[in-house]
Amino acid sequence: MDTSAQLSRAHTGRAFTGVSSATSVASAQSPRDGRIDAARAMAIVLVVLGHAKGIPGWFTVLAYSFHVPLFFVLSGWFARRRAAEASPRAIPAILARQVRVLLVPYVVFFFVAYGYWLLTRNIGEKALRWGQQPWWEPLTGLATGIGPQLYVHPALWFLPALFVTAAAFLLLRRMLPAGALALLSLAIASVWIAWLPAMDLRLPFALDLLPVTLFFYACGAAAAGVLTLPRSGWTGPALAAVLSLPWLWLAWSNGRVDINQLLFGAATWKFFAAALLGTAIVLLLSPLLQHSKVVQWIGRNTLLILCAHIPILFVTSGIASVGGVFADGREPDARWAIAVSALAIALCVPLRALLVRCAPWAIGIATPSPAMVRAQ
Repeated sequence: MDTSAQLSRAHTGRAFTGVSSATSVASAQSPRDGRIDAARAMAIVLVVLGHAKGIPGWFTVLAYSFHVPLFFVLSGWFARRRAAEASPRAIPAILARQVRVLLVPYVVFFFVAYGYWLLTRNIGEKALRWGQQPWWEPLTGLATGIGPQLYVHPALWFLPALFVTAAAFLLLRRMLPAGALALLSLAIASVWIAWLPAMDLRLPFALDLLPVTLFFYACGAAAAGVLTLPRSGWTGPALAAVLSLPWLWLAWSNGRVDINQLLFGAATWKFFAAALLGTAIVLLLSPLLQHSKVVQWIGRNTLLILCAHIPILFVTSGIASVGGVFADGREPDARWAIAVSALAIALCVPLRALLVRCAPWAIGIATPSPAMVRAQ
């Protein structure tokens, strides 16, 4: 098995965050770990399906119980080594890279979704909901990064949230070890969850979510120092099967979770337990998919898929509505949700090739190598 140090070295040189922008081709010096990419792929597929119209409510309850925490855990796993070794002089450079990798795509894809919103807000059902809204109102969402205000592209809240979380961890890690920081964050987050939603208060750039996201981020960093992932075989899946029973009970009994909307279910402890168990299950299952080329591509391009799938889902829903696909009272069902989710992910293949050639900065790539361009 790989040691945690090997896992950390394999990723920190390329991806400080768990949302991979595929900023470089895997090199001989630092090969990628296919299990981590497989875990990321499973997480982003759950995210896309969860945003598709027609997905059953039971799926939303189960997937939302852990898929966002999983991304923060993976991000902390990647960040552990760099945060521990970064000198004070290196911190500005690391944060500047985070701006490029997270906030530049945030702005780019916001304006893509905003342009579509401007063009279609007076058509059909959208006219009833958005027709009277000022054209500039969505720009407040861009400026604040507050999830509910990013209605032109709801998934983008994750990028400023991850940026703030990564920055906070980078600074606090110099004072506390990751394990202690996770415990401190858990204590603060438990009180925070009990208090904040009732205040009806949202803070910019996901600062109102920071205690929660920092807990999962620090858990990932702490786990990277003591745990290893199964390389192959059925040990991981067998343990995942055992963990699935308590996870199912916790997730279902806790009810709907939506971190972006400050919804944490019926009980705080169930929220944290279900999130950690669901994360563990995905990581234990990841060796089964580590050799799939499709899964690996998805896992290496989660940033692009996160940013692009919402506009694609909006466009397909608009075409279906105008084309009468759901006329006569028909509603989208699970088949529709699966089909449009697969289409959204598939369209990211040519989209990535186009962006690497024409606008690599839009997906966090500083300067694509000639080999990367040819590979498209």
